[in-house]
Amino acid sequence: MSIRGKAAITGFGETEFQKNSGKNIFQLASEASVKAIKDAQLSLSDIDGIITLSPLSTSARLNNILANYMGIKPTYSDEVSVYGASGGYALKQAAEAIASGAAKNVLVVGADQNFLYHHSSEPHYLSEAYQKPFLDMSATTSYAMVANLHQHLYGTNSEQRAKVAVDQRYNANHNENSLFGKKQLTIDDVLQSPLLSTPFHLFEVVSPCDGAIAFIVSRGDAAHSISKTPVFIDGAGFYSTHFMLSDAELLTNGVVTPIKKAAEIAFEMARITTDQIGVCGFYDCYTIAVILTIEDMGFCKKGEGGRFVQEHDLTFKGDFPVNTSGGQLSVGQPGDAGGMVNVVEVVRQLMGKAGDRQINDLEYGVTNTNGGLFSNECTLVLRRA
Repeated sequence: MSIRGKAAITGFGETEFQKNSGKNIFQLASEASVKAIKDAQLSLSDIDGIITLSPLSTSARLNNILANYMGIKPTYSDEVSVYGASGGYALKQAAEAIASGAAKNVLVVGADQNFLYHHSSEPHYLSEAYQKPFLDMSATTSYAMVANLHQHLYGTNSEQRAKVAVDQRYNANHNENSLFGKKQLTIDDVLQSPLLSTPFHLFEVVSPCDGAIAFIVSRGDAAHSISKTPVFIDGAGFYSTHFMLSDAELLTNGVVTPIKKAAEIAFEMARITTDQIGVCGFYDCYTIAVILTIEDMGFCKKGEGGRFVQEHDLTFKGDFPVNTSGGQLSVGQPGDAGGMVNVVEVVRQLMGKAGDRQINDLEYGVTNTNGGLFSNECTLVLRRA
């Protein structure tokens, strides 16, 4: 289904990101939701759709309970679970619901508590239990394997990966909601931080936290009557190729991830090219994820991502701005809602609400959310009206 011009983000809200907020999932989700509804200048009675992200820290499903908790009576309701890709996919689903006429104003919200405090180390699926004796299923080790393969094939080095973390920390230094505040970072700081799983150092890895982010997605033809600066969802692509890393095509195809196909779908739907993109929000659970997204989205050739980030300025002042809030590496990762950190910043930039980080004369932005072990990918092309 083409959603180009049919749905727009008219409001957003986020909570403070903290290591331990003392708040439960519903308190976090409702706080962000109320802010998003207020930002869109709507009321609870205007919301007739709700999509929630399935959290990592609890098995509870949020959509029906949260709707009741907030007094929302939806004609459309769902919960999304494609891991870190859920934020982008939920917005895609909201736009499709709007385009089909199932709802007029959909609340999309993701909330989670600190993953390290609440996650069990036990395998969740039989396939994981089968594979675990032969291949470590932990995210850090699995992504490290991908980084090592990319380094082996293309020469990508630690300094290039560290540059991603350093540029994003600069962005975070201008974001009051960053876990790291004003703590600056250098390439030497990254390379001298503890080695977690070769080749990853501590500052190349996300920091789990409590937090929530919410969006309001409205009908495109009504967007201007709701918001002065609506952001249209012009393209959305999703692609999933595997669950276990041992089944991943990227291990044998030159480290080409499902991002490539997801992005092709989104850009074709939006009818634009990468040359028209002014700001990027790329999932950054690990530094290698940003490099692979740049390659597979077509901003450079496969294997040149390391050199690309070394030669370009990724800060909000630079020639290729990426994750201008600081991204999950420096703002924090509230579980599977983490990908929304990168999406909300692109929306904020396109709405002209980024404050000191604001980039001028923006029209298009692109986001990518990544779930599992480069398993599920969702690309959104967003346009300022």
